[in-house]
Amino acid sequence: MTTGPGATAAIVTIASNELRRTARDRVALFFIVVLPVVIILLIGTTFGDMEGIEVGVIDQDGTRASADLVATLDGSDGISIERYDALDDLRRDIRAGSRSAGVVVPDGYGDGLDRGEDATVEMIADPTSGSSAAVQAALRAAIGDEAVQIAAVRTATDAGVDPATAAGEASALADELPQSGVRTQAVDEGDAPRLGSFDYTAPSNLVLFTFVNTIVVGSMIALERKQGTIRRMLATPHGTGTILAGIGAAKLALALVQSTLIVVIGAVLFDVGWGDPLAATLLVVLFALVATAVGLLVGATVRDPDQAQAVIVPISIGLAMLGGCMWPLEIVPPIMRTIGHIAPHAWAMDAWMALIFDGAGLAEVAGDLAVLAGFALVLGLLARRRLRQALTA
Repeated sequence: MTTGPGATAAIVTIASNELRRTARDRVALFFIVVLPVVIILLIGTTFGDMEGIEVGVIDQDGTRASADLVATLDGSDGISIERYDALDDLRRDIRAGSRSAGVVVPDGYGDGLDRGEDATVEMIADPTSGSSAAVQAALRAAIGDEAVQIAAVRTATDAGVDPATAAGEASALADELPQSGVRTQAVDEGDAPRLGSFDYTAPSNLVLFTFVNTIVVGSMIALERKQGTIRRMLATPHGTGTILAGIGAAKLALALVQSTLIVVIGAVLFDVGWGDPLAATLLVVLFALVATAVGLLVGATVRDPDQAQAVIVPISIGLAMLGGCMWPLEIVPPIMRTIGHIAPHAWAMDAWMALIFDGAGLAEVAGDLAVLAGFALVLGLLARRRLRQALTA
């Protein structure tokens, strides 16, 4: 590729022409600008408001009383429980939105009830979640039922009533007996960022749509080859390197424009905190480079863009599913989590989750960024080689 002011001007001209052609395509503009915002809005407003509410439970007590409490909670309408061993894992899943809330039954819960003392159960919830109130109500009902029944039976038995009769009289004695309480704790206290229902959907849709739309736009290179547009470019004094750079710059600009739109709209309309600015910027640029390289590779390989898009879009969505754009990878089995990282989406989502949910900085996501840079380099070299072959064939 010839360097210098003339080559730079040619690259800018080629890229500008490519961008103008895309800007005249209303369908492309809809998918680039409108659809991502609509999807973020629809998913974000309904996230966590599903009919089935999933609650994580840690039973630190291990007594019959705590087991009965968990069983009662599990039997509540619309509530399903998932057991956890580590509190950090439970907190992370709540922040990621894969669990609506968490319940921790502390050590000594059963003994406290046996001694007639108040017993406190801890509820961990995202205060912005629409389902946290429903979980709290179900939990209050569950522990209230268990506390009343246990204490009533004990009191009646101490009074000389046999256990079977005492169980029937439990409700009559409930008002005189100690009650359990619920202490609700937000998962984002202190200096941690306050998270909302859009904090997962915004980055996941950024990754999804940047990849899909860039590949679709990139596949249009096949149409330009078929129509002879690129061959006419070769008739100019500029070499194939300059032409390739101009085409690649246009596709990269589109990917960056779409990513920037989602970031700005997410921050302004949905109050999404994207985390460390430098790390977030590098992440946006590197993933845009990956998507551009794949789009150029596809455009240089396929012959019919319409048939290619019919195949490419489902494959791209499948990669997005594997990579955690549809649901957090924390909720899938370990083997699927490993397989999912064959897609660059998984590395991008890992970095976004660390930046947004954990408040990580550049150093913490450097590994993910390095992997994305590797994807961009390898795929970019392959695309450059394949495009050069396609243009000169």
